[in-house]
Amino acid sequence: MMEMIGSTQLLCQQCSAPLAVETGAKYVTCEFCGTVNFVDKSQAVLHYAVRPTLDEKQAAAALRRWMAGNQTVKGLDTAAQIESQTYQLFPLWMVRATRNGKEEVVLKPAAALSIVELGKLRVPAADLEPYDSALDGAAVKPSVPVTAVHGWLAANEGIATEAIEELALVHAPIYQFKYRYKDQSYTALVDAAAGEVFAAIYPEKFELPYVSIGGLGCVAYFLAALIPAFGLWVFNDIGLGLGLLIYLGVAVALALSLIHISEPTRPY
Repeated sequence: MMEMIGSTQLLCQQCSAPLAVETGAKYVTCEFCGTVNFVDKSQAVLHYAVRPTLDEKQAAAALRRWMAGNQTVKGLDTAAQIESQTYQLFPLWMVRATRNGKEEVVLKPAAALSIVELGKLRVPAADLEPYDSALDGAAVKPSVPVTAVHGWLAANEGIATEAIEELALVHAPIYQFKYRYKDQSYTALVDAAAGEVFAAIYPEKFELPYVSIGGLGCVAYFLAALIPAFGLWVFNDIGLGLGLLIYLGVAVALALSLIHISEPTRPY
C-alpha cells in the first residue's frame, strides 16, 4: 500500500516520488523509477480538475446561442446586456462503484449550488487531469465532507462504503455570467468543458400565443378537410376532385403560415 499525502497525492512504493494517477486506473507506472504501483483508490481521496475547452469569448458565444434558443424569450440574445463574467472551478464528488455487477459513476455537488441545475453537470473522463495547486485562486472550496457523501450514497443510491472503488474530488470549470434584460438581472452558468448552459431563472418564452396558434391551426385544418365533402355534396364526383385540389392548396398555405408565425429566432 502507498502512502497518501493529505488527500491529493499518492507516492511510489519504491522511490516515494509523487504519482500522476488517472481516474479509473488501477496500476500506475512511476515516471522516475519505472516501478508499477497498484493503486487502492477506495482508501484514498484523489483530486482532479476538468480541462476547460472554452475560453471567455467561446463561453460568451455559447451563452448567446442558448439565449437564441426555444426556451428563452424572442430576441434575448440581442437585447440582453452581459454585465460580468467570472471564471471558477466548482467542486464535485465523483464516486466510482460497482452495483449489481456493473461499474457506475455517481456525481454529487461538493459545495452549495448557486443554481440547482448545476447539479446536472457532467464530467468527461477524458478531460480529467491531476489537480494543480496553481488553480487554487479560481477553485471553490468544498463544503460537503466525505462522511456526508458516504451517508448520502448509502441512503439514496444504495451504494455501501465497501462497494466504492474510487472516491475523488473533481473541480469543474464554470463561467458565471450576470446579464440584464428589461431592467432585471439574471445569472447563467456555462460549462467551460462541454459548453452546456445552466440557468434557474431567465426570461422565458411566453407560451400562450403558441398554444393559441396550435388551436387555431387544428380548427383551420378541420374546416379545410370538409372542402372535398362539400364539393361532393354540391357537384357530385367532379366536385370531389375539385374539392381535393382546393384542400391541398389550403393545407399547404396553412402549413407555411404556421411555420412562419411560430418560427423561433435563429442564433447568429
